[in-house]
Amino acid sequence: MKDENEKQISLDILKHIEKLSDQINSIMSVKTKSVFRRYPLTFMLFILVGVVAVSEGLKEIITHISFFDGHPWKLFFAGIVILIATGTVYQKLDK
Repeated sequence: MKDENEKQISLDILKHIEKLSDQINSIMSVKTKSVFRRYPLTFMLFILVGVVAVSEGLKEIITHISFFDGHPWKLFFAGIVILIATGTVYQKLDK
């Protein structure tokens, strides 16, 4: 009879620890959000600046195909760099 009580107590302790760990996991999962949800305005502004830079660069490239006056390549590559940097930061912070 004593063995059964000891087994029952040990099983109850394990169940209690299991419930406690489930509660901790559910609390922590609510607090974790993706980086885009934590900083939506920042990423939207970076994306907007990158898209506008690429768009303006392409516009300048197309309008100045013969001589490429005004250095539209610099604007185009700056836009590409901004978009790549934004994507890299997003991936690193989203872990």
